[in-house]
Amino acid sequence: MVAKVTQINVFPVKSAKGITISSALVEETGLCFDRQFMIALLDGSMVTARSYPQLVHITPALRPQGVTLRYQQLPPLQLIYNQFEDATFRSEVWGDQFDAFKTTDEANEWISKVVGKPAVLLFKGNESVRFSKKAQQKVSFADAFPVLIISEASLDDLNERSTSHHTMEQFRTNLVVSGTRAFEEDSWKKIKIGDVVFEVSCGCSRCILTTVNPQTAKLDKLKEPLTTLASYRSDEQGKVYFGQNLIACNEGLITEGDEVIVIERQSPTQYVMKEQRNNDAPVRDAESNQHKSISISINGHLFSGNNQQTILEQAEDEGIRLAYSCRSGFCGACKILKESGEVADVAMDALLESEIEQGYILACCSTPMTDIELVN
Repeated sequence: MVAKVTQINVFPVKSAKGITISSALVEETGLCFDRQFMIALLDGSMVTARSYPQLVHITPALRPQGVTLRYQQLPPLQLIYNQFEDATFRSEVWGDQFDAFKTTDEANEWISKVVGKPAVLLFKGNESVRFSKKAQQKVSFADAFPVLIISEASLDDLNERSTSHHTMEQFRTNLVVSGTRAFEEDSWKKIKIGDVVFEVSCGCSRCILTTVNPQTAKLDKLKEPLTTLASYRSDEQGKVYFGQNLIACNEGLITEGDEVIVIERQSPTQYVMKEQRNNDAPVRDAESNQHKSISISINGHLFSGNNQQTILEQAEDEGIRLAYSCRSGFCGACKILKESGEVADVAMDALLESEIEQGYILACCSTPMTDIELVN
């Protein structure tokens, strides 16, 4: 079989809908036009579809002098590069702090209506100044690495195992390839596509964004495909992997139909095999479904919360930053100690038995039912 590129995608706005193109210029920071805009709150923290799934319905279109964005009934937003403010805005992507560029007041007002709270639309600039600690190089507004590749055979393998049907759109990949075995990309170390040589850096750790339905912008209640992937594509820490992160060794052009030439191979990562957890949605009694105000204390910060949202969601609304990654109970990054109080809908998969006995919970999955005190 001959591996070939069957799809090239760019995502002009982080977390918004992608655009399929026939060819792309590959730069150091990734594909040209990919993740060149991002949304942030006024404190600089990034806004993504992990917390605001409606963002996947923002539809971009590339124009000669900028980008047009459309969203539901809002009038289209015309972004013209030479009309952007000549000013910077301190922002952050997964711990990488940097100065992004402001766009326009009109863009900020428009994007705030989509998000539902005050927000700003930021531009990476003609040359990104963001340095990714994980990739150890400059990148755009992508999570960590410049380019993502997934094979069609890997998606087919997932769909054979999963109770739901999944599309490439859920995984927001830049490159799709055919003519491989399932997960053959795990064994690639260095490849060449068109003019560009790529180093295969590492597997792509997946998060709750993959569970957002691109058509409905709703989170899957059974947390698919993460639930299925966790049964055969997770490491010892519980992180789930699907696709491979690439770093370009040179700039150049890649085109749909280009052959994927494998220059060097490596031993693929061996993942933990485990039983799929129960997919039944947790049942909450009538009393817990009634909205109730409660007190939440996180590291001594006391505020008024409720019994409907997760601890992570309420902390973010209060401006308290808690660590997280997958936001779906698989990785354990949001582990926090419960000193008092009760929670419901607790996912325990990412916690050791000893941690559960000590009182640790996962902030991304735990909803407080009573006044609660937490420390991390």
